[in-house]
Amino acid sequence: MKRILEMLMYENGELSLTRTISILFVLLFIGVTIYLVFFDFRWDHYETLATMAAGGGPMTQVANKFINSKYNSDIGTYEGRKGAE
Repeated sequence: MKRILEMLMYENGELSLTRTISILFVLLFIGVTIYLVFFDFRWDHYETLATMAAGGGPMTQVANKFINSKYNSDIGTYEGRKGAE
């Protein structure tokens, strides 16, 4: 389990901010959903949260890919730039 979390949260041996944000979106969505179901509440803005969690996480990963491609690797390669980390 620890290895799976490391693969989700770390990038190049360091904690990734964008991956952390994506996981927090998912955990927030799951937590709020369980709370609303468990206490039988109705929240009028739940669809906004669902949209942010469903769209925010993947969009953060797209931004992460863009940042890594533009600033952390040489053009046309998967090799990391020296001094990019």
